[in-house]
Amino acid sequence: MNEVGNLEISWIQGFTRDNVEFVDNNTVCYTCGDHICFLNLETKTRSVLESPGRGVGALAANGRRGALAFSERKVSPSIFAYDFPGLSLKSELKGNAQLDYTSLTLSDGGPYLGSCSSFPDFSITVWDWEKAEMLCTQSQAGQDVVSLEFNPTNWLQLCALDTTTLTVWKIERCGHFHLMKPSSIQLPAANGSFAEELPPAPTKNPSRFVPETRLPAISALSKEKPSLLPTRGTITPSALCWTATSQLYVGCAEGYLLLVDSESLSVSVLFNPAAADAPPDLRSFCFQALTLSGDGLIAVGTERVAHCLQISGTQTSITQTWQLETPVSTAVLAPDNETLLLSSNTGQLYLLKPAESERAEKVLDVLSGNFLTAALLCTDKTVCVSLRERGVLQLWSSDGACLGSLPLQTEVTSLACCPVARYAAVGAASGKVLFVDLNDEEQLCLVHEVYLYHAAVAHLVFDQEGHYLLCSGSDLHLYVLDARPSARFSVIGYIDVPGCVLSLSTQCLGGSEEVKVLALCAAQQDTTDGGSMLIVLSLPVSSIAECVDRRGCLHLPKASSYNVLHPLTSCALGVGEVFAYCHRNKALQRFQLPEDADGLSSRQMVQLKPGEEVKGHPLGPASLLLSPDCMWLASVGRDGLLRIRPTASMEQYCELRCHSCRLGGVRSVSFSADGHSVVTTGFRDGSLQCTILRPSCAAKDAYEEKNKDLMRYHRAAAVTLKAAFECENPVLMNLPVWGQETPVSSSTTEEQEVSCAPSIDVTEQDERYLPTAPNPIATWLESKQEAIVKEDNKQFSETKRNLRETVRELRATIHKMLRENESLPEEQFNLDLEEQRRLEATVEQEAERVKAEIEQDIMKKWYLWDVLRRECWDSVMIKSRRIDAFHSEMSVKNYPLRERAEKEQEDLRRVQNMRKIEKAACRPSGPKRSSSDAEEERQEEGQEAESAALIGSFSAQLGYSSPYTYNQFSLQTVEQRINQIILLQDLIYGIKMAFNSDFEALHRRKVQELRRLEDRNKLVREIMLELDLKQKLWEPSLSDGERPERLLTVDDSEIKAEKYLTPEQKKLEERRRLEKEAMTARGDDSRERALDDMMEGVLEVKKVDILKMEIPPPEFALTKLEIQWSEEEKKLYKEYEKNTKDLNEEKETYKRTLEVEMKKLQESIKDATEKFDESLSKLFEKKVQCTLAIYQEELKITHLADAVLSVEEMNNQEQELRLKLERVLAYKMTTEKDLKRHEDEVEQFQYEYDNIVAEDKVLDNNFRKGFKDLPQHKIEELYKLFRRRPRVQRLRAQMENASNLFKQPRPNSSQAPDGLSQMFKAMEELDAPENMPEEINLSTWQRFCFVRKTKVESEQKIKMEALNLAEMQAFLHRRREEDHAAQEEIKQVFEALLSLQNKRNQHLINTTVQVILKQGQVETSSTAPTADTAGTDFILFHRSVGDNLRKNIRTLAEQKVASMEARREIRKYVIQLEWEQRVMKKKMDDLNDKKKDIKMLRLSEEQQDMKYRSKKDQSARMLEKISTMEKSIAFMIKTHQKSVQQRMRKLERMNRKLMKIKESSASLEQELPGTQVTVAELRNVYEAAATEENEVAEREERYQEVLQRSNLQDLARVQSEDLDLLWKEVERLERRNFPSLDELQYNS
Repeated sequence: MNEVGNLEISWIQGFTRDNVEFVDNNTVCYTCGDHICFLNLETKTRSVLESPGRGVGALAANGRRGALAFSERKVSPSIFAYDFPGLSLKSELKGNAQLDYTSLTLSDGGPYLGSCSSFPDFSITVWDWEKAEMLCTQSQAGQDVVSLEFNPTNWLQLCALDTTTLTVWKIERCGHFHLMKPSSIQLPAANGSFAEELPPAPTKNPSRFVPETRLPAISALSKEKPSLLPTRGTITPSALCWTATSQLYVGCAEGYLLLVDSESLSVSVLFNPAAADAPPDLRSFCFQALTLSGDGLIAVGTERVAHCLQISGTQTSITQTWQLETPVSTAVLAPDNETLLLSSNTGQLYLLKPAESERAEKVLDVLSGNFLTAALLCTDKTVCVSLRERGVLQLWSSDGACLGSLPLQTEVTSLACCPVARYAAVGAASGKVLFVDLNDEEQLCLVHEVYLYHAAVAHLVFDQEGHYLLCSGSDLHLYVLDARPSARFSVIGYIDVPGCVLSLSTQCLGGSEEVKVLALCAAQQDTTDGGSMLIVLSLPVSSIAECVDRRGCLHLPKASSYNVLHPLTSCALGVGEVFAYCHRNKALQRFQLPEDADGLSSRQMVQLKPGEEVKGHPLGPASLLLSPDCMWLASVGRDGLLRIRPTASMEQYCELRCHSCRLGGVRSVSFSADGHSVVTTGFRDGSLQCTILRPSCAAKDAYEEKNKDLMRYHRAAAVTLKAAFECENPVLMNLPVWGQETPVSSSTTEEQEVSCAPSIDVTEQDERYLPTAPNPIATWLESKQEAIVKEDNKQFSETKRNLRETVRELRATIHKMLRENESLPEEQFNLDLEEQRRLEATVEQEAERVKAEIEQDIMKKWYLWDVLRRECWDSVMIKSRRIDAFHSEMSVKNYPLRERAEKEQEDLRRVQNMRKIEKAACRPSGPKRSSSDAEEERQEEGQEAESAALIGSFSAQLGYSSPYTYNQFSLQTVEQRINQIILLQDLIYGIKMAFNSDFEALHRRKVQELRRLEDRNKLVREIMLELDLKQKLWEPSLSDGERPERLLTVDDSEIKAEKYLTPEQKKLEERRRLEKEAMTARGDDSRERALDDMMEGVLEVKKVDILKMEIPPPEFALTKLEIQWSEEEKKLYKEYEKNTKDLNEEKETYKRTLEVEMKKLQESIKDATEKFDESLSKLFEKKVQCTLAIYQEELKITHLADAVLSVEEMNNQEQELRLKLERVLAYKMTTEKDLKRHEDEVEQFQYEYDNIVAEDKVLDNNFRKGFKDLPQHKIEELYKLFRRRPRVQRLRAQMENASNLFKQPRPNSSQAPDGLSQMFKAMEELDAPENMPEEINLSTWQRFCFVRKTKVESEQKIKMEALNLAEMQAFLHRRREEDHAAQEEIKQVFEALLSLQNKRNQHLINTTVQVILKQGQVETSSTAPTADTAGTDFILFHRSVGDNLRKNIRTLAEQKVASMEARREIRKYVIQLEWEQRVMKKKMDDLNDKKKDIKMLRLSEEQQDMKYRSKKDQSARMLEKISTMEKSIAFMIKTHQKSVQQRMRKLERMNRKLMKIKESSASLEQELPGTQVTVAELRNVYEAAATEENEVAEREERYQEVLQRSNLQDLARVQSEDLDLLWKEVERLERRNFPSLDELQYNS
């Protein structure tokens, strides 16, 4: 590596939307590709930390401790812990994670790190990253964890937030052993309510072990147990924040804000967006991040605002709001608690100081998203141009600062920078090439665009001297554009290539007159495997216009085509050589181009073989790029590696991992003009990296010595480029912004050209002439073709006009010929025999295809028919069939049966043999039984016959029974019930077979009846034919249900389509038709001849002689009139009439005979069919009885199967309980071992602690012995000093900490001063010689100080060990509780197992018995129904008893209701009379009161005066009073208005005063939260600083207050009772004295 050079990272840019963390008060870090970027918020400087592993995964930092940690992206990843600002690797943590880490967090309280891994272990682990030690881990604990956070004040609490739940993990310690215990937080439902917890199950029969819900008979161990608890949708937690009191603020995506107590796990809703008093700004707020500052809780959401929330109890209010430019997703508080950093998903970072400013300052704006490509400017190697996938072009300085950006607002694909002017060419997905001016870095602008393709632009390449811009797309055109701005980026032409271009490369040496172009093409359409064709083109620099034809196609004289053996993915053109990468071989190859290649034809393909081949990238495909000086060859691949090797020696290379291979690796690479800087972009990591190449002197000298001429050419090219830049760049700067100026002249010219186009008469056009409309969005090639067409139209307009006239004449001639051809035969038009044969072959081929498809479809249907027939028809032994009645809708079906399987028959034989053995074993053995025994046996059989109801079905009554079935009361085991099921199934099969035999007999009878009916109908039809009757005969037949086999055959009459016959089939059909016609002509009268022989020809003669015989009249009757007849003729005519009359009489007689015979036949048909219907009805009744018996037997089978399944279910539950018992016992053994181990550890630690305490006591006891040489009073004085300890100002420290709770950094092990060091510092002050007592020498004082220091160290050690001992004892207590809980669970499982066994035994004993009840019987309990006796004992009695009893009850109830209604009417009348009496008494009292009032009424003087006046005087007096009152009212109104005005003026003064009070109140309200916080803090400090004496005093004071309150309550109770008595006495005296006072007043 050192022989080639070194690669160093210059700068890196990008933002991946991950978390941003503080590493100190002024520096933040974030992930950028495979690196960690550090940004100083004050100086805006950046630094980069390269990952020592493969990529960067999760990131966490802690600014208070100056530490950061991140994981790598690979299999079995590690976690790296660094310090800051030293950036030295402290430790590498290797855990059990297999794929990746999803979240990391660092603790404020110590060197602790929390991590959560991804699939498949999902483990949460706590580390001591300073010691690289794993403290504890828990697998399968965080499947969807998105955030981990330690409690800042207690690192033993860790909160895990996932997408649906919130879990608090508590870390318990016992010495060096750590254990994690989860506590899941129950979140409220989506509507903000909390679900009530289900009550715990009883201990005796826990439902969690034996659920009441029946499970399937299949073992529950193989399936997941169904959840018996109702599911509910909860709110979604999205942000969390710890408080100083170890509580959690939790923000939710639905807008809820929760407060969670980590100790009690209680949850309270602080803010509900659906509440009526909710602030409007928070109703639609979605919490994204929460952080706690000194001013309150700062919350950010999906909106572009950040709120500072003040929480008082359950009331939440907004105290301050900051408006932001973009929505932010995270909020991080600096370690000094004064600065807040907000980051957005779009790549912006905002700095906010809540206490100082009201607006957020943007400190970073790099945008987010993936980079598409990047390139360094050839005119300024320090400036980089990048292009993002979203179409944003950005400019970067040499230190990675963003100089400017331009959103192109289109989808882009490629980028190239011009070497002769400061602009960039951008390829778009729409097929356009955009030219962007880069001179003004602050305001980039688009100056030109060219539309080349209808598809995306794939490649853009400038040659080294800036003559041409080469562009390729998905089609087979390679466009060449003039790269000079002075030429307005005109399109020179296009070159046809033989395939899709995969790679483009150019080479132009200084002073050369041509530009070499190398194109890698793929012969096939699929370009995933690469291409195998290399096309080398030579573009002349000066005379290229001569090579362009009028259609824009370039015809180059020098073009070569090469073919390689293996497909290539990328290539680069050197000087006389080609560098390529073969992904199939994973090798980098060098090809030497033949020197005489210019003499070869462009169509002649030359085979190239690699001259040199070296190993490539391990993960491809890779891309190659040659530096402008042809000294270095860069290769990048999907492995994320950048390899640069000298072209002189390809075996040597230097490499650098730039991007993550898990995110796609490197997408693009670009060299600077001097070849010392390389820019790379990643596929999906969103990073842009600039790398500096520092070549070794040996490699540089070797290249210069080997390529002296090439170096000279490049120096000459540099001078040429500088001159071209000075000429072309001013032209570029003067170009206007694209779209602001419209080329009027060109558009006008085009309109004129369009208007000058010759007009065409539409009526003269034929169907083939379709004028093409101008395309408003046309590519350059389409525009070129349109221009050529316009030019040709203009040049050959006269010729076209002549041609149109000729075409018009030809059209008229053709129309005339068409009209003539209509009358000619079709055969005369078959002129082209070859075309006719071709069409016939095409038709035949199409017919064969259609025929093959039809045959395939027929084969499918035949296969389906065969499958259905085999499975649904042939496999059925007795097919489903029915018999329909002749004269009704009744029909009877049989029982379809399949043939018994061999296994079923084997099981049946096994059970029958078993039953035979059982019966033989139960039959008593010994001497021959006596006649009395036989008689007793017959009596028992009779009793069994009488108790047939206990059999549970009617099968025995129907004559179907099995001697092997069990008694219902003897089924005690599962095997017996299974055997009974088999026997009952055999009994059902026998019933069905017996019925089917009767059914078949009746079916055969119906077929015979139909045959007889057919014969009789034939006779009836003959009679009707003789009688010339036209009546419709009743001709019944078998339906499809009676003959279902007809459904499987298709008659010709059912086929509606015409049948296709082959010629052979047609001949055969014609022969059959002729034979049938001949047979019909001969006639088949065998039946008639047999009947004639039997009847001796009498019947036929009668038919012919009588019915068909007619007597012809005499000839004279037809030729002569009656008056012309002779006597002889008259006699003959009379004889004729007589004969005719006799013949008619005989005909009538014969007709009557035929009619009688026809009626007899019809009656016989009716009688036969009615008798058949009667037989069918009897069969139907039997079918009903058989079906009833079958259902009863099936019900028995159902009960038995349910019992078997229940027992199997209980067995499965028992097995599950036994497995659970085994697990619990194993867990109990583990807990016992752990408990024993922890008890030993605690006991050992207790022993060590006792030793330390004893040693401390020894130090105290040996103090006086150590100073025996001193006097006793000096020893006592030194002992007091020995016991003296420095007073620590704890109260003051607590007050300072409380007042700066949110402003000062939280204490931790590195920042907080150590208590022991503080104590030693204070002891040093006490050990000073100034504090030495008198008469004590210095050596004694020093010895004393040493002893006291030893004592202090011992005391501090005892305190620390006491805390550790207490923690270990608490840990041991919790383990004992867990062990006790495991013991209780074992007990519960044992009880559940015993309960299940008892239940199973009871189930086997208590069998279900099916009993047949007679009609009219009901079931009732024999005792009073109670909870214990209900459903146990019942008796049966006749229904009439119950009906009579109900009738008597109903009669008595009606009588009682009638009597109650009568009593109600009487009572109602009495109450009405009482009410009327009470009303009359009240009226009398009112009249007496009125009478008394009238007597005591007094008249005033006015009333007395008015009494003696006349009516006129009274009216005058009244008018006078009215006028006086009106004046008084007017005066009162005037006075009221004046008072109202005075009140209004006073109200205005009060309002002004109220506004002043409101202003002062508002200022006080703003100060109130701070005052409340201060008061709360002081109260907490005061309560925390209270000493034991104060507590005793407070307890005494509270006792005195309680005692005083009790005395006062007793005194108040006594006084209230006295007051009530006094009030009652006053009321009594008033009631007694009030009337007498009125009478006294009246008398006076």
